[in-house]
Amino acid sequence: MSTEIHRENNGESDALSMTLAREIRALDAEIQPSRDLWRGIERRMLDHPQKAPGGFSLNWLSYGVAASLIVGTTALMVSLWQPITQETQVLTADRSFNQMEAEYVQLRNPLVKKFTELNSDLDEQTLDELYRNLDILESARRDIEAQVREAPSNRRLIETLMRIHEQELELLKQDFTRNRMM
Repeated sequence: MSTEIHRENNGESDALSMTLAREIRALDAEIQPSRDLWRGIERRMLDHPQKAPGGFSLNWLSYGVAASLIVGTTALMVSLWQPITQETQVLTADRSFNQMEAEYVQLRNPLVKKFTELNSDLDEQTLDELYRNLDILESARRDIEAQVREAPSNRRLIETLMRIHEQELELLKQDFTRNRMM
């Protein structure tokens, strides 16, 4: 029973759809207004004329000047700020480097004294060879220190300097008199 009611309703909606479609097709393609509307349209167009596009208006000119001032001021501030920042970084790097050097010297000086005392009994040729190696390390250290002072942000130079420090300190810690006795 419910299926029959559904079919009847469906049939009625199909018939209604068909009737509406026929009525729509029967309508004119264009609807004619009841009176002439062009006079009113012309009057409105004359009351509110449109501006012709072209040229810069004064509104855009003021925005352009404001934007240029902002860009110019920002560029000036950045160019003035950058050298100050770089100088601060160089000063900080110099302080760090000077502190590292001071700590190194504090470690090195007692080791040089101990090295000289421990190895004083070695024959002259061995001592000359040891001091020659120490001089080579010291010369390399000074050269690298000068380069680090010129380019304090160069990580490779700093790492190389630290390795030279380690090598020199290791050499100074050794007791070469023990190697001779064995």
